[in-house]
Formats: sequence, C-alpha cells, structure tokens
Amino acid sequence: MSGKIFFVLNLLITNLKYALTDSTLSMFKIFQVTDEDLLQLVKNGNHHALETLYMRYFNLLCDFAHKYVRSNLTAEEVVSDVFLYIWLKRDQIKIQKNLKVYLFTAVKNRSFNYLQNNNKNFEDIDFVEKRKPLSSESADGLLLQKELEDEIEKIISQLPPKRQLIFRMSRIDGLKYKEIAEVLSISVRTVQNHMVEAVKFIANHYSKLKSHKFF
Repeated sequence: MSGKIFFVLNLLITNLKYALTDSTLSMFKIFQVTDEDLLQLVKNGNHHALETLYMRYFNLLCDFAHKYVRSNLTAEEVVSDVFLYIWLKRDQIKIQKNLKVYLFTAVKNRSFNYLQNNNKNFEDIDFVEKRKPLSSESADGLLLQKELEDEIEKIISQLPPKRQLIFRMSRIDGLKYKEIAEVLSISVRTVQNHMVEAVKFIANHYSKLKSHKFF
C-alpha cells in the first residue's frame, strides 16, 4: 500500500465535500441512514454515501488499525485504502456480513499485510493507546483522572496480546461479542472466555484504585 492511495482517497473525499449541497448533507447526516442503505447507494455510484460512511467509521477504524500497526499515519493509510477499495470495486463487492464487521475485518487483514510486508510481528506489539484528555472542572481532578487512567492502562497492557485486543474491541471500540468473533475468525465462546479472564485479571489488580470509584 502506498501513500498515493491514501492521498487519492483523501483528495476524493475533500472534493466531495465541496460538491455537497446543504440539502444533500441534511439527507445523509451520519446517524440518519443505515449502513446497509448507504452501502447500496455506494454500489449505485453515490459519492455522498461513501463520504458518510467514511466520516462515520474513519476515526473508529483508525484507532483499531493503530492497535496493530502502531503508527497514526499508517493506520490512516490502511483505513483509507479499505474505503478506496470499496469504491473502486463497488460494482463487484459482495458483503455477506454486516458492514461494520466487514470494515473491521478488512482493516485487520490489511494491517496484518502491512506487518508482514515490513517484517513486524503482531505478538511483539506493546499496546499503549493514546487516549484523549478528559475534561475536568479542576486541575486536581484532571490530574487524578489521568493518573487513574494511566494505572488502569498499565493493568490492561499486561494482558496477553490477543486477550487485550478482544477486551479493547469490546470495551473501547464497542463491538458485540458476535462481531468480534467474526472479525477475528474465532468462536463467540472464545471471545467470552477471553473477556471473563480479562475482567478477572483487571479486577484482581484493581483493589488499590477501587476507592477512587473510577469505574
């Protein structure tokens, strides 16, 4: 995958923004049209539907890709490449699963391709997410929240890589167990088992934070 693909898609999206009228933007507001309807519109060549899907999932998918590739720019390229592929293959593409599962699976696969092509090993990745700062009414409160968040992140980062990934997909990315199972090609029971063990591990290391009522 090259930066050229990333550039082309972003140029396409940028140009589409200028082409959209107020009425079109109103019609395709992000939470007013289902994924399935938008996908059908994309297959029919509707650029506005593509932009809506792009805006709906871009940040979420970039966060997910970053768990694998550990680079913000590379994550953006991976996600953009997926959307560009959907657009270029819109006449041929067949999505059997729901679109959300398809997107996460495609991003996962392209992330693995990147790691393989660059001789990197997923199991060696040290997951430490960059979180957005939390708002607080006081500097002391903000500092306390940040300290608690960092401590919890340290606990999560001690989980085995696959268990950690499943936990983040569930609790941070908001995917259902069935969706996680489909994305990772494992059974729902396996997802459940990983989540049970992850929660038990975190709970066992959480006692010193409990008094702060962070959760």
